[in-house]
Amino acid sequence: MKHAPAYNSRSGWNAFLPTRQPKTDLPSGRRFRTIVVGAGFTGLAIARRLAELALKEEVLLIEASTIGEGASGRNSGYLLINPGEPSANAAGFRENWAGRQMGLVGEGFELLRSLVRSNGIDCNWNDNPLAITAAATPGVEKTARETRVTYMGWGLDTQEYDRQDLRRITGTDYYRYGLQSLTKALIQPAALHRGLADTLPAAVTLLENTTVRGFSGNSPVDVATDRGEFRCDRLFVANNLHARSLGIARNRMVGIYTYGAFTPELGDDDLQKLGEEPDWGILPAHRMGTTLRKTGRRLLIRSGDSYESELSTDDARRMLTTLYRNRFPLMRSHELEYTWGGLTAVTHNGGFYFGQVRPGIYASVGCGGAGVVRGTVQGKLLAELACGIDSRLLSDRLAMKAANWLPPEPFRGIGARLQIALEQRQAGQER
Repeated sequence: MKHAPAYNSRSGWNAFLPTRQPKTDLPSGRRFRTIVVGAGFTGLAIARRLAELALKEEVLLIEASTIGEGASGRNSGYLLINPGEPSANAAGFRENWAGRQMGLVGEGFELLRSLVRSNGIDCNWNDNPLAITAAATPGVEKTARETRVTYMGWGLDTQEYDRQDLRRITGTDYYRYGLQSLTKALIQPAALHRGLADTLPAAVTLLENTTVRGFSGNSPVDVATDRGEFRCDRLFVANNLHARSLGIARNRMVGIYTYGAFTPELGDDDLQKLGEEPDWGILPAHRMGTTLRKTGRRLLIRSGDSYESELSTDDARRMLTTLYRNRFPLMRSHELEYTWGGLTAVTHNGGFYFGQVRPGIYASVGCGGAGVVRGTVQGKLLAELACGIDSRLLSDRLAMKAANWLPPEPFRGIGARLQIALEQRQAGQER
C-alpha cells in the first residue's frame, strides 16, 4: 500500500468546481506544538478544535493529496446518522447503544451544519432530503422491513414507499420497497471538504501535496515527510488507511475501493425519465448494493468493491454503465461522463481505532466509509481528549469497542476477496 492514494482519475464532484490552488508553500519554521496528519473530515475537525482550545498555539495540518481530490471528496454526499455495527458498539454501552451512537453522530452533523452556515460554505446543503433506502428483491425487502421495525423501536417512525411510489419518484420500476433513510442532509462532498479547509482558523497552517513517511520519538516527535522533517510535541494521525504505513492499526484495517460516476447534464426530456422530483437519493438496502442520486441535471451512480487495488477507469465505467442501464433501460444512449474510485478503510467489526496510541501520539482511523459526520465528531473529541476535556460524548466514544485484529497477508487478502465475491453474489439484482 502506498503512503498516499494515487487515483486513476479525478473526482467527478471536484471536476464541477472552479480550479483551486493547493496550499503547498512550506512554513517558515519546522517546530510546531501540534502536527495533524491527514486533512480529511477527521483531520480538519482535529485541527479546528485544537485551534479553538489553544489560541496561541500553531497547528500544522499535513495532507498528502489536494483538498477535494482525496477520499473526502469522492463519496456520495449523504450525511447519515445511522448507528454503527452492533458488534462494535453494544458491548461497550450498558443501555441504548443505538441512541447513544446516533447522539454522537448527530453532534457531528450539527457541527458541520453550524460551520457551513457560519462560514458561508456553498456545498448545495439540503437538510430536507428525499433519501430512501430501497430494496429490489424479495429477500432484501424482508430485511428492509425488519430494519424499519428496528427504527421504530428506537423511536423513529420512518416513512415507507411501495413500488408505485418509487416509480413516481425515480422514474424506474426497478425497486419494490423503500423506507426513509437516516439521512440528515445531502451535500456536494468536494465543495464541503474544500470549504472547511479554506475556512480553518488562522492558527492552522495547511500543507497539501506532502506525504508523511514516518515519525519517531515521544514529545517531541520527529515527523519525516517527502519535503523534509518537522518536530512537534503532539502528533495526531487521521489519514485513515494510510496510518498503517506509519505503524498504526496495521492489523486492524483493510482497504476497499468503491466507484462512482455521473451522467452528462441531461435535457428536459431525459430528466423527466428520472421521476417528477427535482432531487432524490436511493441508498441500497443491501451492503453490496448500488447508490443513486439525482442531483441538478445529472444522475450519480455508485457501486462496486475491490480489495486494496483500484480498477482501471475503463473497467469501473463498464461496471457502472451496466448497473445504470439495468435500472434505466430507456436511457441507454447516455454514456457516463465522469468515473472515479475512492478508497476507504474497513474494519472487521465496524469499530474505529480511536484514542491515545502512546504519550504524545493520538489517532482516529478506520472510518468504514462513514467519515463525513463520524469523522467530524471524532476529530473534535480526539482533540478534546488530548486537551483533558471530558464530556458524555467523549465517554460514549471511549466506551465503544475498538477495531478487531485481522490476520496478516496473504490470509487477510484471501478472506477479504472471498467475502466480497460471496456478498456480491448474494446481492444479485441489488447491485
